[in-house]
Amino acid sequence: MFSLNNIVKDGILEVCFSNEDTESKIYTITNAKGVDIMQGKITGQTQRTCLYVGDLKKGNYTFSLGKEHIQEFTIQ
Repeated sequence: MFSLNNIVKDGILEVCFSNEDTESKIYTITNAKGVDIMQGKITGQTQRTCLYVGDLKKGNYTFSLGKEHIQEFTIQ
């Protein structure tokens, strides 16, 4: 359903969607301990979006759309 850059270096998390069947997508970013850090909604028939995560500390995080679509990424 989506792919993202696994290593974030400039504070920008790029999310590319392979499926346009949903107009609005609720996302959640959690830290390594499973605590929700960010939540938001991506609206429209978009194929790609960029999220600013530069305020987050270096480490491992998880980006999820619902409960089925989850992918980890690292901020360096």
